[in-house]
Amino acid sequence: MKAIVLLFTLMLFPFFGLGQETLELKNTKPLTWQGKAAMGSYSPEGTLDVDKAIITIENDQITALTVAVDMKSLSQENKKLQRHLRDEDFFDVKVFPQAVFTLTAPVDLNNGNCQLQGVMSIKNKAVTEAIPAWINITDKLITITFDAELDRTAYGITYNSPSIFTKLKDQAIADAFNLKGVLSFPNRF
Repeated sequence: MKAIVLLFTLMLFPFFGLGQETLELKNTKPLTWQGKAAMGSYSPEGTLDVDKAIITIENDQITALTVAVDMKSLSQENKKLQRHLRDEDFFDVKVFPQAVFTLTAPVDLNNGNCQLQGVMSIKNKAVTEAIPAWINITDKLITITFDAELDRTAYGITYNSPSIFTKLKDQAIADAFNLKGVLSFPNRF
C-alpha cells in the first residue's frame, strides 16, 4: 500500500510540486528583419522562419527560452539581394543554417515590458544581447513580442560595414539591423 501511495505521489509531484511547465511554440508566423544603407533611406526587409521555440515557466517566471531560427528561410522580394544575404558575405546559410537565442536570466511572467537577457548565436558567434520585449498573457496564450536591434559585425558579418571599411561612402551598409516578431505559446496555467 505504501508503494502505491509513493508511486501516486511521485506521479503528481511534477504537476504540483515544482510548478514548472515547458511549452512549445504555437504560432508559425515568420519573424521580420530590416537592414538599411548607412547613408540614404534604402531599407530592405524580409522574413525568417522559426524552426522551434521552447519556453519553460516556473513559479511565475520564464526560466528558460530557446528560439531557433531557420536561416535558410531568409527571404527578400529582390531575389538577387536574397541570394547575396544568404551567401558567405552575410549569413552563409549553407554553412550556418540556424541562429539561436537562449535566455540566460529569468523574466517575471507578467503582462508588460521586459528585457530578454540572453545569448544570440549567429554564424557560431555567441553574443550577449538584451532584447526589449512585451509579454501578453490571455487565458489561451502567452505571447512575447520583441523588436531587437542587433549589430551584425558582432557576428562576423562585416561586408560593406562603415565601421570596418571607412571609405565606402554610399556603398556602406549600416551595422545595425532589426529583428522583430511575435512568439505565442499555449497557456496551460
